[in-house]
Amino acid sequence: MSRKTILIIVLAIVIIGLVATAIALKPPEKKRLIIATAGTAGSLYPMGVAMAEVINKYLPEFMASAEASAASVENIRLLHEGKVDWGISHAETAYMAYHGIGDYEGKPHSELRSLFGTVLGYFYIIVNKEAGITSIDDLKGKRLGVDRPGSAGELGARRILAYYNLTYDDMAKVIYGGAPDLVQALMDGKVDAIIFSHPPKSAPVIELLTKMKGKVDMVSITDPGFYKKYPFYEMAEIPPGTFEGIDHTVYFPAFRVLMLTTTRMSADDVYNLLKVIWEHRDEWKSVHAAVEKYVTLEKALWGVNIPLHPGAVKYYKELGFKIPEELIPSEMKG
Repeated sequence: MSRKTILIIVLAIVIIGLVATAIALKPPEKKRLIIATAGTAGSLYPMGVAMAEVINKYLPEFMASAEASAASVENIRLLHEGKVDWGISHAETAYMAYHGIGDYEGKPHSELRSLFGTVLGYFYIIVNKEAGITSIDDLKGKRLGVDRPGSAGELGARRILAYYNLTYDDMAKVIYGGAPDLVQALMDGKVDAIIFSHPPKSAPVIELLTKMKGKVDMVSITDPGFYKKYPFYEMAEIPPGTFEGIDHTVYFPAFRVLMLTTTRMSADDVYNLLKVIWEHRDEWKSVHAAVEKYVTLEKALWGVNIPLHPGAVKYYKELGFKIPEELIPSEMKG
C-alpha cells in the first residue's frame, strides 16, 4: 500500500472521528411548544407569555412561546390542524368542537384534551334605557352590537338570540366589533344594545357604566331552560352595586376559558409541563388580576367540560384530585 493511500485512509478515519464526536456533542433538539392565546389587550396573552417563560426556565428541553390570536374558534382550528400545541378556548366552544355539535355539527374534534381552566367570562347584555329593552325578547327590531364575526363571543350572541327565537334578521341593524368598539358604539348612540363576552369587572364595561351612569342597564338571563339546553354555561349572580349605576341583581351566563391540547402530545410531556407551571405559579400569576384570582390549582378543574389529557389526569391524581368520570379520556378507559 502506497504512502499516499495510507495517508488518505488516516485522514478519512480522523474526519469520521471528528464528525462522530460533533454529533455526540451536539445538544438534543428542543421540543417546540406553541401556546395560542387571545388578543394582546386581555389577560390571556400575558398569561401565556409568562407561562412560556417559566417552561423555558425550568424545562430546558422545551422551546416554548405564546402567540396572540383571535382566540377560541381560531385556536380550536389551529389545534385541530396541528399548528399549535396548546390553546385557550371558551368552554362552550371546546364542548361543541369536541362533540361535533352546533357550529361543528358532524365534525367532532375528538383529539381535543383539556389541561386546566383559566379565567372566568360573562356574556354581558347592556342596553340603552331609552330603547325600552328589559328582556332579550325586546331586542327585536332594535340596533344590536355583537363580537367579531365567527368569534366565540359572536357565536354566543347568536346562541342567546336563538333560544328566544330571534336571529340577526330580526334586528334593525347589526354591527360587529371588539368590546371597546361595542362600548363606544353604545355611547355614541349607534346601537341600542350590545352582547359580548368579557371577564368580570371588564374595563370597557366599567368605562361605559361610569360615563353613561343612569342611562344604561343590564339585562339578565334567568330562564332555567337556557342553562339546561346549554350546560356549559352557569348562571352568575351579580349583586346590586357591583357595577356603578346598576342597583338591581343581574344574572349573566358565565363560562370558563380552558387551556387545551390534543392527543398528539405525550403523557410524559404534559405531566412535566403541568408540574412546572403549577409549582412555579408565583412567577406568572401576577400578570393580570383575573389570572391571579381565577387561575389557581384549586380551581384547575372547575368548568372543565371535555376530557383531560392522560398526562393531566396523572398529575392531578397524584395531588389527590378526584377526577370526574366524564373527564377521563377514552384512551384511559381500556
